[in-house]
Amino acid sequence: MADLGRVLAAARAPGLALRLDVQGVRVFRPRLASDPVRMRSDRARANLAAAGAWLRGLPTALGLGVTAAQLLAPRGRWRELMAALQRDVPSAESALRALVGRGAGSTPAGDDVALGALAYGWAAKGQDAPAVTAMRSLIPELCTLTTALGASYLRAAARAEFGGHLIAWVRALPHASQLRTQGLATRLTRHGATSGFDTLAGFVAAAEAADAAQLTRM
Repeated sequence: MADLGRVLAAARAPGLALRLDVQGVRVFRPRLASDPVRMRSDRARANLAAAGAWLRGLPTALGLGVTAAQLLAPRGRWRELMAALQRDVPSAESALRALVGRGAGSTPAGDDVALGALAYGWAAKGQDAPAVTAMRSLIPELCTLTTALGASYLRAAARAEFGGHLIAWVRALPHASQLRTQGLATRLTRHGATSGFDTLAGFVAAAEAADAAQLTRM
């Protein structure tokens, strides 16, 4: 298949015109499959720990106005929200209401954090994850809770549809080296001003909150 970038570049040559016929083009929506066993593997845990350590070392604030270290702190409001997303559907719905629409931008930072947490929910528990079920219940209200673009991303997340960079990173967690997963994490964080960082932090925070809850029950 011809590289579209090269085709478009060639079309800019003087005297040339390009006509695109998109009839029959298929659109693929990348979906995140549930993989709870592998998400609990030693390799996945090690890669998540490395991502958390990297995020905690970042000095600049995320889109919510706090640093990643503050968002990932074992105590405080943010950890409480992440823990609520794992607990049950009513708790998860309250937590989502506290996140969705929070922060500035076409996709508010709270939406991006929620997207990361939803991605963790899909990967770790699938469609029965409390956060996923709660997100589905909020779909009719999204237009009043956040921006149009933020709402579209959250609706897609309720169907396990996420950006390709996030899916690539999540899929790599159970088997790839830390060097590989770090490279994928870096690529993810280049999305938007802080959206990629917010999304990654949301995933890691949700994973850490789930692990903490598991240890408490043991």
